[in-house]
Amino acid sequence: MTKLPIFDPISEFDRFNSIFDSFFATRPQVSVPEGTSLPLDIIEKDGRILVRASLPGVRPENVDVSIDNGILTIRGELRFDEEHKDAKVYRREISTGTFARSIRLPEETDVSQVEATFDNGFVTVTIPRVIAEKPTPIKVPVKALEKN
Repeated sequence: MTKLPIFDPISEFDRFNSIFDSFFATRPQVSVPEGTSLPLDIIEKDGRILVRASLPGVRPENVDVSIDNGILTIRGELRFDEEHKDAKVYRREISTGTFARSIRLPEETDVSQVEATFDNGFVTVTIPRVIAEKPTPIKVPVKALEKN
């Protein structure tokens, strides 16, 4: 005798909701290259999108922020000046080298006003949202046609 799958309405609702959200998302879409771990926070506040990346140990001069075709990219390099040529290394878990992380920005952003700040191991990119003008209603007078 074969068992029928048990219908779970809550998990089905969650699955449907995630599909629905992915089709109609207005949030920035995050793209993470495999093997990269550059944690980001993306927040919208006071008409601005704030993208904050955690970059412990990275110097500000080794961080590059760019926007090209609506894609924000944060890239950089973590280097250690000290080499351990004469030391016995028991464990090395801190990755060094280059990194990059990109997100697609919503179309309603003003990329000409983007600012990036670096403070205490965090780079914060501030992107203002464009406030779309609401169309003003126009009153169209209705004229009666004169009949001859």
